[in-house]
Amino acid sequence: MVARILIINEDGLNVSRISSSLQESYCSLLFARSLEDSLRIIRTQSVDAVFLSLPKNISGKSSGLFFDFFSVLRQLCGVIPIIGLTESEQNIPPLRLEDILSSDTDREDLLRRINVPIKMKNMFDENLIGNMYLDEGETRKIVTFFHDNVDFLHESILENIEIVMLRTWPVADNISDSDLFIINVNHTQANECCASLRLRKTNRYKPIVLTFDAGGRDKAKLAVKADIGYTDIMGTEDNPLITKNRLYSLIRYKKLYDVFAKKLKRSLYISTIDSITEVYNRSYFEDYLKNKERCPSSSAVIMLDIDKFKLINDKFGHSFADSVLRHVSGMIKKYIRSSDVVARYGGDEFVILMNDVTKSVAEEVSHRIQKKIEDSSFYNAHCTVSIGVCCIEPGGNISLHDAISIADKFMYLAKHGGGNSVKICA
Repeated sequence: MVARILIINEDGLNVSRISSSLQESYCSLLFARSLEDSLRIIRTQSVDAVFLSLPKNISGKSSGLFFDFFSVLRQLCGVIPIIGLTESEQNIPPLRLEDILSSDTDREDLLRRINVPIKMKNMFDENLIGNMYLDEGETRKIVTFFHDNVDFLHESILENIEIVMLRTWPVADNISDSDLFIINVNHTQANECCASLRLRKTNRYKPIVLTFDAGGRDKAKLAVKADIGYTDIMGTEDNPLITKNRLYSLIRYKKLYDVFAKKLKRSLYISTIDSITEVYNRSYFEDYLKNKERCPSSSAVIMLDIDKFKLINDKFGHSFADSVLRHVSGMIKKYIRSSDVVARYGGDEFVILMNDVTKSVAEEVSHRIQKKIEDSSFYNAHCTVSIGVCCIEPGGNISLHDAISIADKFMYLAKHGGGNSVKICA
């Protein structure tokens, strides 16, 4: 089983047995010794599964931090399975884990149990490609490894597909633009080449074909048993025309996935971003709150409303009013952190969620945004804002939804007091 697996082991759990079993199955392992490192890895690298060591003691102050971390981890992972690791099945925390394994689980049971959620994740990815259409005239590129010739390919393939033949591994050549890989299973480095190709992020969904001749059937059978990340196995003595059709079919599915991924990315962007202000819309923000299993510690909610926006709209028109909204959203994004979440909450209302922030910093950011918008020049319109702030302290009884309601009330206090000010819930 070829997979990229992240092991988060802040508590120093003995994972040597599990690590050895996974490495023997050609898995690539990433290790995070702290919660912060694990979030950075998930944001920047492709991961098929996450192994999370569970705390030995789920109580006290540390438990709150762990639950907060898991809320963020669950949201970042999406369909990526999270599997808990423990030394004891006693006192297991109530988390939405795909499975929980003991640190001394034997290799056969380990692979069987983690293979199921990974396959389900891959099935989710693959089954969303239906009803997509492809431009059959696009160019194609096949890269072969360890072949002295490509006589087993139909001659028509050589006419309209670029063939790159590589005889060594690893290679320095840029093969990221290839559509399909063919590896001679008779070569001593065939397994390493196949597994390494599959573990590269750019090749996650590209077809890999292993080829064998009459004398290589035994090696082909071993490759099937090892499940090293190949897509198909073909004999070099098979009918070349049939081989061509099988290869074309694999390339076609790869191209379909490319088209789907591009359209899905665009669709997700459109469905979550407000078209006028280019910040998140209210629907996305409310979904974001639903995915938080616990209220993050030391957080702040900021509600912001543009003063006398109706007068601006009536005097200058809808188009100009939209420009004012874009101007305000741009100023907000300029003075908040990249980790903060800002959304258009209503017509001229914005909401900002600041995670892991002190009350003093939240106050400072709110006053800075209010002052910078007041001082900014936007054509002939004088634009100011009213802001309400509610901070959430660790161990408090205020939920995120409560904080939004409180911040909203304090925002209206600022507005009814003449606007262009910040009111903070004490």
